[in-house]
Amino acid sequence: MKSVSWKEMAEAVGVLSIVAGLVLVAWEVRQANHIARTEVIITTLQQWNEYNLSRFENPDVAQLSLIAMNPEDYEITPLVRSRFSGMAWHFVNIAWTSQMAYDAGLLQERDLLNARADLKWSLDFMPGLTPEFLAIFDQIPYMEGVYVFEPLAEVAARRDIPGIKDEPLHEEPVKDSP
Repeated sequence: MKSVSWKEMAEAVGVLSIVAGLVLVAWEVRQANHIARTEVIITTLQQWNEYNLSRFENPDVAQLSLIAMNPEDYEITPLVRSRFSGMAWHFVNIAWTSQMAYDAGLLQERDLLNARADLKWSLDFMPGLTPEFLAIFDQIPYMEGVYVFEPLAEVAARRDIPGIKDEPLHEEPVKDSP
């Protein structure tokens, strides 16, 4: 039987210590990424919850939402139009944040699909916001071609073509932030 010298034993312990240290660092990085992803999801949901909470806590926001959902039943004053602009920007910022987080690997595909669906819902069920969404779309040229903004791009493409039908949107998200 061959005896192991103290030097060889120390080298083996050193190698094992390095490997254990690397495993610990990898675990810590994984945990940090998980925490970052969770924080992004929570922040995005808080932005939507902020709006939804204000709808039942603040009668002015509830009224504004009703006007956005049924603009033909109300007079759209300059004040209402200004508030609509703020709502549209809020929804666009949530969508943009979600796209950037997805591109950075902080959101999963389903989270980006939800953000896109939320924007589409806003377009479909709040027609009073459509002019504001289109104004934002016209101001920010990089929105065209960004996955989360495809519903808005579809509306923008149809605005000058009367009678055109909705076509199905792409179903798979792609990383396309500028």
